[in-house]
Amino acid sequence: MVKSHVEESLGANPGDAALNPADSVAMGVPSSRTRERMGLGSGAFRALSHRPFRLLFISFLINQTGFWISHISLQGLMVELSDNDTRQNGLLFFVLFLPAFLLAPIAGVAADHFDRKKIVLACYCSVIICCGGLGIATASDWLTPGRLLGFAFALGLSFAFSGPASHAIAANAVSMPDLPSAVSLQSAANNLTRVIGPLLAAPLVATSRFEWSFGIYMVAALVAAILTAAMRISRYMPEEEAGGILARMSSGFVHARERRPAVPALLTVATLSFFGVSHTVLIPSFAADVLGSADYFAWLAAATGVGAMVGALRAGRVGREPSMWRAGRGMSGYGLALVAFSLNTGIEFALMAQMVVGYFYFSVMTSLQTLIQSIVDESKRGRVMSLFQVAWAGLVPFGSLAMGFLAEPLGSPNTILMGAAVCVIFGLWVLILFRPRPV
Repeated sequence: MVKSHVEESLGANPGDAALNPADSVAMGVPSSRTRERMGLGSGAFRALSHRPFRLLFISFLINQTGFWISHISLQGLMVELSDNDTRQNGLLFFVLFLPAFLLAPIAGVAADHFDRKKIVLACYCSVIICCGGLGIATASDWLTPGRLLGFAFALGLSFAFSGPASHAIAANAVSMPDLPSAVSLQSAANNLTRVIGPLLAAPLVATSRFEWSFGIYMVAALVAAILTAAMRISRYMPEEEAGGILARMSSGFVHARERRPAVPALLTVATLSFFGVSHTVLIPSFAADVLGSADYFAWLAAATGVGAMVGALRAGRVGREPSMWRAGRGMSGYGLALVAFSLNTGIEFALMAQMVVGYFYFSVMTSLQTLIQSIVDESKRGRVMSLFQVAWAGLVPFGSLAMGFLAEPLGSPNTILMGAAVCVIFGLWVLILFRPRPV
């Protein structure tokens, strides 16, 4: 098994060994005294005591803020171009996340074979180019729904290749005992930006200044790339493997089957994404048709982010063991909160329901990502995390497309209610299958 630079210094069991003080300084891994002085000795914030992770965290925070501003604006722009056609919004999500489904396994092989940091930097450069072109096309009134779908697909290609490498770098930037903290902080940053991004995007969407949104994302990706380039982590040295790319992709599937309960965890993520997360494609139409104003959808996205940030931090507390039983409990809670959201007609209750939805969503996702990251070999980490990306983002385009078309005859509330019911039933099944055994 190939280890990260931190794991190699910790020895065979990183949780039972301590770093040499000189080595810790050289690698950016702080001593226990430094941890105490920084106030990061325990809890969900321990990963921030590692300098490489701090840079990664800041770059992720900046980039994701730009992403959410851009993402909300993409939806708002499609609503404007298509006269709020739920099918067109479904197609937007489909093309944006389709590359994650098609290319994530290949991206996982690349993350295990090439320099992971260079992959992330190349993807940032691709985002910068796409956003620059999108901003110019928007400002010149050249865009149509079809052309916007083309830009969304190009952005999706960048996201597909950056995902596995980014997940793997997060694990390489900390010691293994701090991995739950690293995963939860990345999720918390994502959800903090789910609050900040929509709030910043709301006035831009309301005034149709979409080109400003794409320009902001372009600048954010540039700053994130500079910070990522400044990270000092030893280059990942891949194992020599026989066979071509298909054999390497296959080895990732085999490794996931061997590391129980990775497969049930991935199935849980896939179900939650397809039947639960995909409901976000209907938020604009739900806001307009049920709550009374399409402008509410940015506030609903922000409310989801508030709950999700709390859920991610709680799931990532050091010493809190992730488990399938806890994931089943969270999945059931998510489905029930989504049921409540689908049945309401007032914005105040809708905001509260989405906070609860966000809480359970990222509580489950963060817990399962931590579980999977903690049981895989370093040499297969990129490939297994590419399966996580397929289950998480790769199925969203299909769920979004299905919900977008179902909402046309059934209505947004009924379509959301159907997906919520599946989440509740699946969560109860996981609770029964993985219930704690009496000692």
